[in-house]
Amino acid sequence: QKNYLDEIADGNKRMVDLVNNLLNVSRLDMGTFVIETKLINIVDLIKNVLSESKSVILEKKLTVEELYGKDIPEFLADERLLRMIFQNLLSNAMKYTPSSGLIKINISKLNKGENFGEKIINEESLAFSISDSGMGIPIYQQDRIFSKLFRADNARISETEGTGLGLYVVKSIVDQSGGLVWFKSEENKGSTFYVTFPISGMKIK
Repeated sequence: QKNYLDEIADGNKRMVDLVNNLLNVSRLDMGTFVIETKLINIVDLIKNVLSESKSVILEKKLTVEELYGKDIPEFLADERLLRMIFQNLLSNAMKYTPSSGLIKINISKLNKGENFGEKIINEESLAFSISDSGMGIPIYQQDRIFSKLFRADNARISETEGTGLGLYVVKSIVDQSGGLVWFKSEENKGSTFYVTFPISGMKIK
């Protein structure tokens, strides 16, 4: 009975996640979502998202390395939207990394001219990256990874439950709030996703 109830609960959670993703995509596409900013502690936010994912981390015996710069200021951001970015990127890292794999989280303040993720930063920025030791993205499909409903071939084979909406949501939020997002990936070795925002904060909408 417990096994059946667990399956029902998991199915319900997947349906709720799917509906929420579709609603978010609809708002993003129509331009009806609002960006309201306030000063937040971005390190506390990512630690909170990690805490919510603790059961998956323990179940898969994942190692999570956290690297936070010492001079990270409070940041003007829409906490709900920034949480969605973290949740989607961390969820993918956990989902597509095999048991006993490694996930690295880095948050730092960058000066103009510094190199981050093989890009030269053109203004003072707050930056973070999430990397994993998972399956990676096939090179022939990397140019489509932020497309709506797209899932790479190896991801579809490994995890049948994905929606192909998470990275589309991330890219839409980052683009519309004044940030940049990109990635580097190698099949069977892992992926790293990078996000930067001007140090002045997310753009209000």
